[in-house]
Amino acid sequence: MCISRKVKSRATTEEGAALLEGAAAEFRSVQADARDVWRDSFKALICDVKFRTMQAILLSSARALFGLSFLALLIGMTSCLNDDNKIPPNCFDGILNNGEELIDCGGPICQPCDPCENGQWDPLIGEQWVDCGGECAPCDLAFNGQMDPGETGIDCGGTTGIACGELCGDGLLNGNEIDVDCGGLDCDACPTCTDSEMNGDEIGIDCGGPDCAPCATTGDCTNGLLDGDELYIDCGGSTCPACEGIMEWKAVGQEYVADFSTSCTLAGGTLTINGVSISTDEVSFSLEEPDLVGWQDGVSVSLNTTSAPGSVGTYSASSGGSFSTNVAGANFNVDIIYILPEVGGIVVGTFSGSMLGTGGSGGITLSQGTFTLPIE
Repeated sequence: MCISRKVKSRATTEEGAALLEGAAAEFRSVQADARDVWRDSFKALICDVKFRTMQAILLSSARALFGLSFLALLIGMTSCLNDDNKIPPNCFDGILNNGEELIDCGGPICQPCDPCENGQWDPLIGEQWVDCGGECAPCDLAFNGQMDPGETGIDCGGTTGIACGELCGDGLLNGNEIDVDCGGLDCDACPTCTDSEMNGDEIGIDCGGPDCAPCATTGDCTNGLLDGDELYIDCGGSTCPACEGIMEWKAVGQEYVADFSTSCTLAGGTLTINGVSISTDEVSFSLEEPDLVGWQDGVSVSLNTTSAPGSVGTYSASSGGSFSTNVAGANFNVDIIYILPEVGGIVVGTFSGSMLGTGGSGGITLSQGTFTLPIE
């Protein structure tokens, strides 16, 4: 029994119409406050239906009307693909966007996330522990916020196979902790206003914040500013932690940190800076005080045999080779950003340039060098 191509085409067209009607019904059911997002989504659905309908027409008339059907398909799809009807970020795209708390939920636009899946303990809605109990699924005995038989701490030790110390950073009051993630046998001591450290919500050592007495200065050791009586940004002075020596640079494409030692001294106007990495790469500068201006913020020292013959920079590479600015052809700069030029002061700056081999051959280029060093 044969079915004509015309009947087949009509059938596929009716299928396409049915798909269009289904898409329209879905569009009409969306909420009014999401109409703009769904309008664009509906356009995309129409494009998809149009594609499948045109594809069916093309297949059913491939032999007789190949050229015409193919042209219609191209026209139909071209009309769909434009910037006006692309689906924007929305609450159904499987992507964390739109300010969502979790994928496709929470935030200012999407429906609230399921409280039983938000990774938080919500006792106000009846949860016994994180995402369990109350209206959520029952808690597992190994994760219920209680110390059960066979455990040596809350949800740890004994038969659980979980060391209590592993819970010291999970943001929950469990294990043998006195407060969240602190105290007890396994975690660091909880912050106090008498432990000689800046911790907890303090803005200085044992001062400031909601729990401790106000600091003796108006400075804040956590705000990224040079204020109060700080020696430099958020360090030194009467209330902030001491400033630590930091020195970093790049040589031959590799980054180095003076993580073995740093030092800076000021004697007779000469500033001596040194940094050694754990790989034993070492950079040193002996900088004479600039004439006329002296040591001050913004001063630059050019290290070469012409401009500053009394100043010198050296580099010792762990791979072998010693290099210096005190060789004809070398060109190196040390720029002082901030300096308090006295013992107990500090110097902050950058350095870069080329040094040449002390043996008369080869060279090395240092770049992106920075230092923040207390002056001893």
